[in-house]
Amino acid sequence: MQQPSAKLAEQILKWIQELPSSALSQWLYKVCKEHQMLPLHATNIYLWTLKLDGQVYCMDHEAFGHPIELEQDSLACYAALFHGANTYPALAELLPPAPDGALACINCDGKGWVDSTSSCFVCRGLGWHQNQITR
Repeated sequence: MQQPSAKLAEQILKWIQELPSSALSQWLYKVCKEHQMLPLHATNIYLWTLKLDGQVYCMDHEAFGHPIELEQDSLACYAALFHGANTYPALAELLPPAPDGALACINCDGKGWVDSTSSCFVCRGLGWHQNQITR
């Protein structure tokens, strides 16, 4: 992934430091703060985060020990950053442009999600795909 500019890295660190983590229910934010990771997107099982070097990590927050691993799937990285940029618009500088000829997803109208908590299953949260898919 692309490394953030010094200014953006500073802003990411500020966002991480501002994460609420005092309540028991905010344990995921506490883990993020301890590992200096900014939460980007979560499902019922996984949390994708961004480190200061621009790398996207995936944490299985339902598994014992909550393993945190570098995300190897470039589409998952893009989708996590895309969702993160919805919350933190400055992260858009880390998003690579969609490839030439990519089409906006008709299922989610190019947003990448179908409601406030669900990624679009058609485009995998990208907001675009190579071939137009009908509903």
